[in-house]
Amino acid sequence: MSPYFLFAICLLGLGATVQYFFGVKKNRWLGKTMSIQAENLLDPKETNYVNIGGAIGYNFTYKLRDPWKEMKGTFTLFPRHSLLYMPISMIIGGADRFFLNLFTGRRLIGEGHIVEKGHLRRAKIDEIDQMHAEQVERAGKTFFLFWRYGELKSTLLKTLDAMPDPASLQHFCCYRGNKTFFLYLKPKNGAIEANLKTFMDECPHYFHQDKEAEAGADMD
Repeated sequence: MSPYFLFAICLLGLGATVQYFFGVKKNRWLGKTMSIQAENLLDPKETNYVNIGGAIGYNFTYKLRDPWKEMKGTFTLFPRHSLLYMPISMIIGGADRFFLNLFTGRRLIGEGHIVEKGHLRRAKIDEIDQMHAEQVERAGKTFFLFWRYGELKSTLLKTLDAMPDPASLQHFCCYRGNKTFFLYLKPKNGAIEANLKTFMDECPHYFHQDKEAEAGADMD
């Protein structure tokens, strides 16, 4: 075996080891940063985290207070610890991601979505061709608004405009079928607190405000 080839293998092995050490350290810091921000903001009654793939991320469940029941979510992290997989991940759009489903017992006024253009094909919105739609530009990005069961355009625009970091927003959803809200972010350096706070502040605007409206929704 050529000594140059052997040296290259040793150098690659050393680089992979160093990358693994620093990548794991960074991903653990990012995971802790996001979980601390979420817990400080939401003050859950109970928390549960389940690791997925070592330094890849966590599934989490929070038990919350009224008007919320619980929040279930996932944060997945860019594979900084893998020298060989990082280039592949970058090619296919790898990034840190934060997803959550927020459950409530309140009735919601309809179904509405805010979707970043690049995420539209993966958003998996049922019967999207039958929904009202609007295209808007924010923070140098294109977003699509979709809604049904009520006039939600102004409420969706208010939600989008309230987001401190709209560039990291991929998908917001209010889904009245199972009384659920959904949020998908691509945060930078683990910064989720500002958008998450706005999300929590905006969600109650999708509640039915009175019994009359609630009764009318049952007829839709």
